[in-house]
Amino acid sequence: MTLLRFSLRRVARMLATIVILVPLTFMLFRAVPGDPSAAVVGPDLDPSVAAMLRARYGVDQPIVVQFLRYVANLARGDLGISFHYKQSVGDILLNKLFNTAVLAVPAIVLALLLGSALGAVAAATRRGTIDAVLRNGAFVGRATPIFWTATLALLLFSYHLNWVPSIGMTTPGRGVANTGLGLFASPDFWWHLALPLLVMTLYFMPEPLLTMRTSMADVLREDFIALGRAQGLSPSRIIYRHAARNALLPVVTLMPALTGTIIGGQVIVETIFSWPGMGRAIVDAVNNFDYPMMQGVFLLTAVMAVVVNGVIDVLYAYLDPRVRLA
Repeated sequence: MTLLRFSLRRVARMLATIVILVPLTFMLFRAVPGDPSAAVVGPDLDPSVAAMLRARYGVDQPIVVQFLRYVANLARGDLGISFHYKQSVGDILLNKLFNTAVLAVPAIVLALLLGSALGAVAAATRRGTIDAVLRNGAFVGRATPIFWTATLALLLFSYHLNWVPSIGMTTPGRGVANTGLGLFASPDFWWHLALPLLVMTLYFMPEPLLTMRTSMADVLREDFIALGRAQGLSPSRIIYRHAARNALLPVVTLMPALTGTIIGGQVIVETIFSWPGMGRAIVDAVNNFDYPMMQGVFLLTAVMAVVVNGVIDVLYAYLDPRVRLA
């Protein structure tokens, strides 16, 4: 099977998955017990006011009518108006997605790079002290809940040592733009980013480290490695130029498996550090029974996960043609 045909089949699967996700996302939140009107105004709400608010939000209509209207708006790229923020969900999510990306993307890249490098070092020093420290440290990191790590880091580095700020992306009153590329020119933003970035990097790192170590250990037993040693190549050249490159394929396949972990970790970290991103938006939307916001956040998150998985499949098929044949 050619790479183009393989890619087209993956795109078709992605589109089919997204089509299934739309009604699933819509029905999932309608099944949550609660009233959006009470969440906006309060529990002690006059029945006539509650009826007026439900009519205003459109949740008094039959579920089929609500769904058809939702699909029609979605086809036009309209995710609706947030009950809580009284703004377009699309505009809100664009801002939230940027805030999430400036935290999640560097954390994932650093975790993959550092984890792969340390995994290669651990494989090169198998059964040694360095290998034992890195391997056991990865096991501890993988077993430690991220909410515990984030809370401990917040208490230690922010409240006790006062080295870094505790919450938010910027310090109020500093005159720093809260969104956009202007953030990157602000030292205050980098100061706020340091601690949540450290927590998320440490949270994601164990999997690529352990995967790289295992993959490297297998590659180092291959015949071409023995041939390289027989030719007099230096150990560092064999390990880091030849073995490491061949051992990276299993690390690439980690991304689909890590998608759920990334989303879950992002929700917890953004909530603990009051980071105004997608994870925090999920929590606020659920607490406020904000149907349009919940639907928009979860649909966007699910679509991103589907697209990432599809891209990784195609990339892996490009790197290893045997996947296409299978």
